[in-house]
Formats: sequence, C-alpha cells, structure tokens
Amino acid sequence: MYNMRKGSRRKRAQKREGAIMLIVLLIVLTATTLAATSLQSTQYELRAAGYNRAALQTQYVSEAAAMTTLSWIDATAMDRSFLNHLNSWDPPGAGATRPQMYRFGEPEILVANPARANRTQWEQQKALTTVTTPPLTYTGYNSGSFQDKLGSLGPRSPYVAGMQMDGETTVTSNYVVDLYDCRLLSNTATSGYQVNEGGSGTMRYFQYYCVVTSRGRTYVPYPSTGKVPSKTWKVRSEGVDTSYTVNRFTMAHDSRGSIITPPMTP
Repeated sequence: MYNMRKGSRRKRAQKREGAIMLIVLLIVLTATTLAATSLQSTQYELRAAGYNRAALQTQYVSEAAAMTTLSWIDATAMDRSFLNHLNSWDPPGAGATRPQMYRFGEPEILVANPARANRTQWEQQKALTTVTTPPLTYTGYNSGSFQDKLGSLGPRSPYVAGMQMDGETTVTSNYVVDLYDCRLLSNTATSGYQVNEGGSGTMRYFQYYCVVTSRGRTYVPYPSTGKVPSKTWKVRSEGVDTSYTVNRFTMAHDSRGSIITPPMTP
C-alpha cells in the first residue's frame, strides 16, 4: 500500500514538472517575440526619423534657393545683370530657350508663349561678388581655401544637396530655380505713377514681375559597384515621350512664389 502511494506521488510530481517546463518555454517564447518586435519597431522608427530629417533638410535647401535667388535678383537688377540674364535665355528675335520642365514632371513651356522663362542655379549665383550666398555643400567639399568638413546636411547624413540625373554620379547643382511668366510692368513706384510723368527728358524706370519656383533636391549617391538604384520615367517633352532616369533615393521639395524686381533703367 505504501509503495503504491509513493509511486502515484512520483507520477504527479513528474506531471507538474512537465507543466512547469511548458510554461517556462511559453514565457521565453513570448519574451523573445516581444524583443524581436521591439527591435523591428525601433528600426522602423529610426528609419522614419532619418527620412523625416532628410525631407526637412530638402525643404531647407528649397527655401535657401528661394532666398538666395531673391538676393541675387536684388543685387543684379540695378546693374542690368538680371536683364542680361533674361536676354541670354530669350534674346529678342532669336527664338526662345526654355527650361526643360520634363525633368521635374511638369508640363513643358510652350514655344508660342515662353514669357522669358529661364533658369538659374547655385553655379551661376555663387560667382557673384555683389552678394554673399551661403554655399550648399557636401562633407569634404573643397573650393579654393574653403573646405567644408561637415557638409550642409551634416557629416552623418547619407544625402547630399543637389540632383543626380540620367545616371550621373556627380552633383549637377545644389538647387535649381525656375522663373516663369516674367512680365514687364506698365508702371512702377506708387499707384497712379506714369512712365512719362516727369517728361521726356527724365529717367524712366521699369520693373519685371516673375513667378519663382525653387527646387530643392537631395539624394543618396549611386554605389560604385552593384545594382544601380534607379528608375526610368516616360515624360512628355517637345511633343514626344522622353525617357528620364532618376535615382530612387531622392528627396524633393519645391517652393513657389512671385517677385517684383527693383526698378531698372533702360
């Protein structure tokens, strides 16, 4: 009788030990699943934070393009440099040279109505001596005695300011600014002002009204080896479908507004 009771107790103890082991395994499995989920969620959050940072930096590039273009126009209007810029794109009687809008997925500017549509960018504006514009550079940028060890977007940012187009591996431009519908105003200064108000012998001034679109772009450079992360679009340009290859890892932000140039003399 004693041996039978002792054996039954051993069997019950063995059953309890098996149940405890199963519970421990379930707890370990649950903890492992929670840890893996937390790790994956943290990775997604870090990646999203990086994308948000790159998007914000691209917005700053676009806004910097708008502000430097305003300074560029203010600095070049009185000495007619801005007018020369307009004429170099659209010389009277020599046809119209228009920006290629297909690179930005926008409708092309019609030949019949170019309205002095033209383009400026950092490469043109940085050559000015009458206005100082902040450079948009990448880590390790060198220009004369100037060296940017940090870069405009920070030393740890994989993005660089500019555009990587058609498979190019070099920075094409830090930003691009398009000027649309540059129209000559019929009057200047205060309301009611007449061009010939002071008589035929007085100095006459004129101004232009332009629509400005500043295009900020940042991208991760193509790898030197391996598969190129690019995609090809079919866009309409000059009445035909044109292939346009772009970097998949590109951020974009556009800013648009209108400006009136300072008074210029003939």
